[in-house]
Amino acid sequence: MAGKLTDDREMSASRLPGLMGFSNYSTPNDELQFSINAIDGKPRPDISNEAMGWGNTLEPVILGAACQRLGIEGEFNLDKPYSHRSFALNCSLDGIGYGHGLEVTSDPDKGIFVVGQDSIKLEGPGVLEAKLTKTQPEDVPHLARGPIQLQGQMLVTGHKWGAVCVLYQGIELRIFLFAPHKETQAAIVKAVQDFESRLETYRQTGGIEWYPPQSSRELDRIYPTAAAKELVELPETV
Repeated sequence: MAGKLTDDREMSASRLPGLMGFSNYSTPNDELQFSINAIDGKPRPDISNEAMGWGNTLEPVILGAACQRLGIEGEFNLDKPYSHRSFALNCSLDGIGYGHGLEVTSDPDKGIFVVGQDSIKLEGPGVLEAKLTKTQPEDVPHLARGPIQLQGQMLVTGHKWGAVCVLYQGIELRIFLFAPHKETQAAIVKAVQDFESRLETYRQTGGIEWYPPQSSRELDRIYPTAAAKELVELPETV
């Protein structure tokens, strides 16, 4: 991917797992603070590391191998963001696959898994999302490892299929094929609209409508100073 393309001042598909409570690394309040910082013009923190660097380097390799297994053509290294027409959700894509109507079923020997249904037709453009992980291979990827993000990407682009292409431990590629899931996408819409409402409150008033805290660290952020209280004299004990 050619750098960060999406606008941090609103929600993006890659941040949906954190917003919706599926991430081990980010909470809804983390995501809210991230966008508030962007609204205030603060620089984006550098979160890059060696694993992310290898993920970016191997991204076209992962997607190229996935397209070859699926028998489709693909376009990678896209350099533009996409935005939903009706509400504040944007995304970028690792790649787009171009299907020709092939009906695909799960084939574990080829590392192909159709999720949530028996088969899927690869018709027209589809979202391609590449992931690199050191975890053990899964039959269904963790929700934070592509599925939620992919549903958001399909919601924004209108594409009717998508593939999360995961290279496990550098030696095993698995391709997880998804169709749009109405219930998941409805939950995404609800979460994003609530998120945008909180951002609009901040834009208008400067006040922050925090989500319920999930840890003592979040309580410290929401209440950075102790409230002053009157001193209470306790009766002497015998």
